[in-house]
Amino acid sequence: MSDHIDCCQKSNHPDHSGVDSLPLAMAYVPWQTFHKAYDPATALSLGTVFPELCLPFCGKGGACP
Repeated sequence: MSDHIDCCQKSNHPDHSGVDSLPLAMAYVPWQTFHKAYDPATALSLGTVFPELCLPFCGKGGACP
């Protein structure tokens, strides 16, 4: 006999067998107002038509000046 442990039988993962009976989550989405839009060339380069949604990533490896 070996001391092999079957990882499918012994697991530290929580039991998720009852999630089907839980209610769905509610999302909160704040109302956004439309002010102006970028021209097509600018929107394509920034990835958004709306200036309010232009949020450049400035972390490590980001493209901020």
